[in-house]
Amino acid sequence: MTIRQKMAAWIVVVPLVIGVAVFARSTLVAVAQSRKPAAVDPPPIAVTTVRLSPETLTRALRYSGTVKEWQRVELSFRVGGTVEALHRVERPGGGDRDLHEGDRFPAGTVLARLDPADYQRDRVLAAERLAQAEAKLVSARADADSASKEFDRARRTLEGGAGSRADFDTAKSRAETTAANVNSAAREVDGAKVQLAQADANLAYCALRMPYPEGTIATRYVEANERVAAGQKSFQVVDLSSVRIAFGVSDSVVGRLTLGGTVAVTADALPDDRFRGVITKIAPTADAQTRTYLVEVRVAEPRGLRPGMVATATIGEDQTATLLPLVAVTREAAGAGRLVAYKVARDGDRVTARACPVELDGVLDARAAIRAGTPGGLRPGDEVVVAGAPRLFEGAVVKPLGNPAATGSEGTR
Repeated sequence: MTIRQKMAAWIVVVPLVIGVAVFARSTLVAVAQSRKPAAVDPPPIAVTTVRLSPETLTRALRYSGTVKEWQRVELSFRVGGTVEALHRVERPGGGDRDLHEGDRFPAGTVLARLDPADYQRDRVLAAERLAQAEAKLVSARADADSASKEFDRARRTLEGGAGSRADFDTAKSRAETTAANVNSAAREVDGAKVQLAQADANLAYCALRMPYPEGTIATRYVEANERVAAGQKSFQVVDLSSVRIAFGVSDSVVGRLTLGGTVAVTADALPDDRFRGVITKIAPTADAQTRTYLVEVRVAEPRGLRPGMVATATIGEDQTATLLPLVAVTREAAGAGRLVAYKVARDGDRVTARACPVELDGVLDARAAIRAGTPGGLRPGDEVVVAGAPRLFEGAVVKPLGNPAATGSEGTR
């Protein structure tokens, strides 16, 4: 074989060998790929869950205090005398009796009355003195008017050259005297009026009246026919048209209170009733021993709330909130690292975690209050991951253990 023939044979054989080799490699690769195991999901992450539900979040502060009457006063007669009678109260079964402790009366009720005879006589005498003084004043004014006219005539006559100086001086002196008499008589009238007014007042003071719109007799000190002195205690009465409750608050609370602010008041003795209280007093300084500030609340319509009962004043209100265990809130690894909680999404047998943004509205006892209305956030009824949340990511396959408990109850965690 010539050299040319040998080279032609080589040129033909080499491409053939390369082609066979490429085919063989392709075949091997195809076989290898056909034998590679198919891709599978990673094993699910075991988690525990809770069922999200609204709860009552207590943000109110409660203080207890003893109910006291709104006002208490000792009543006494402003004049002395003999107790003529006490107020009579009708008995349920008929007849009547003298008032006693516990009886309630409206304002103006006469509780006791003194014998007015002496004061009536004083009033008659004062009226007579006033009448006499007024008559004297009328006479004095008439004399003064006459003297004034006489003085005018004497002055004109003297100026005309026909009168004497002595007549002028006499008329002038009489005019001045009668004018002074008028002033004196007027003062007597004023004095007599004062005496009559005092006599009227003393006569009115013979009746001792209830000063409060709805007063209750706490203590009765006098009896009928008893002689009493002016200022001697006769009754102790209390005003129960309103009641008050006093309690102390800390320095962290007193700044939140304002005069006129309203509080809710309840009492164990009246479990079905709720009262409206108004803050009427806030101490400007703290008590030296307790280091608390005294606050007083008035209840204007007590409706059975009586002095001596224990009442509770509630500052603030209970609110409905969505609470979630703090361990359920985690920071998302991807993106901006926002706070999220993972809720369970079920698609047939496939269970995955879905990241939901959360905004905290406070923390209470290792639980987070979730702000409502966050776009894409949690909703009541969602099944939320508690244990295992930090290991999750969007779309992670999870395996919830047990049945989800409500967020407000004890359950699987």
